[in-house]
Amino acid sequence: MNKIKSVLYVSLGNLPSKLASSIQVAKMSQALGQKLDRFALVTSGDILSALRGMDSEFQQWYGLQTRYKLVRIPIHFKVSYPFAKNYARKIYFKLAVLYAYLKSPSFVYSRSIQIVAPLLDLGIPVLWERHEMLPEQLPEDSVYRRVFASPNLVGFVTLSPLIAENYLKNGLSADKVQIAHSGVDTSLFLPYQERDLARQKLNLSLDEKIVLYAGHLYEHKGINTVLETACLMPETKFVLVGGWEADIERVTATCQQQQLENVDIIGHVEQTQLATYLYAADVLLLPTSQQWELAATTSPMKLFEYMTVNRPVVASALANIMTVLRDRENALLAKPDDPASFKQAITELLENPNLAQAIAEQAQQEVEQYTWERRTESILEFAEQRLNKMDIGDRPTRSLQKIAALIAKIRS
Repeated sequence: MNKIKSVLYVSLGNLPSKLASSIQVAKMSQALGQKLDRFALVTSGDILSALRGMDSEFQQWYGLQTRYKLVRIPIHFKVSYPFAKNYARKIYFKLAVLYAYLKSPSFVYSRSIQIVAPLLDLGIPVLWERHEMLPEQLPEDSVYRRVFASPNLVGFVTLSPLIAENYLKNGLSADKVQIAHSGVDTSLFLPYQERDLARQKLNLSLDEKIVLYAGHLYEHKGINTVLETACLMPETKFVLVGGWEADIERVTATCQQQQLENVDIIGHVEQTQLATYLYAADVLLLPTSQQWELAATTSPMKLFEYMTVNRPVVASALANIMTVLRDRENALLAKPDDPASFKQAITELLENPNLAQAIAEQAQQEVEQYTWERRTESILEFAEQRLNKMDIGDRPTRSLQKIAALIAKIRS
């Protein structure tokens, strides 16, 4: 039996960041660190952060309840955190591959093809997570086909059956696939906060009806639907929490042009502050656009955060979201990109507190099956089953010649 003794989670090198994907990496790492005796998350950093490892700043940024080993590869002299959304460094990928190769864990977990492909070629077992679709027909010389065929690929983790089917059509074996929704750290939302108390903390009106959206202000996330819905409901306050600076400026300009005085844009808040904003709301919005290429496969983390706080949710009726939410049972579902449909659902919840309470309580009961701990347990069980089916008795020898060759590649 191949037991999992150690795991390295090799990130894109961009933590801490405002990207939702980086939150998932940090939270999954927290759960993995609690389950495994030997675990580390690898990212990039500067010299001082490399010496500190997991510090209070990083822990506070992601609202981490427990610490775990954080390895920061010092490729910078000095960094101004958080990293930019388009951050990427080739030297980091090369050094991270070398680090993982030398550590020789039971397997490497990664969401980056720049990490996955070279490690598989070096004989290192890899568990790969990816949330994006591939072209319908990959070229024969595609790096993805090489990854699919590697005997060292432990498995592939993704969010929805549609993504899994897409990869199967391109040659991935069905026994290597694990489907797992995103998750939530429910401890971050404890203790429960009464609505009025949360509003007092945030200096929000106790009398207004507040509809809240938390997340990035991208068009594909449905921000235009939120603004158009706000236009239809001038007596209701709409609060937007999150966003990059450029997106905040764009949405602010739109509100000014449309004279939307009932929209407040808060901007990005740390994970530790998010709970108070969610508790301050009467209704929470998940207005994902059906025009987004990932609309049918998305499993947004904020959905599970919404479900945790016992507030009613109005969400776009999209395929993968509807595997979690059921209309009038644990949420109200609205037609995507349709402000009138969202207005109708919001109005019904504001005018029918019994319905609002019933669906919110049901969602809160069900969210326990979507914690990061549950997700991690199922993924580790899957990985162990796969490892026991794989012929990995002869692990690559860490010879000086191989290490020298790797270093030479890094310099090139």
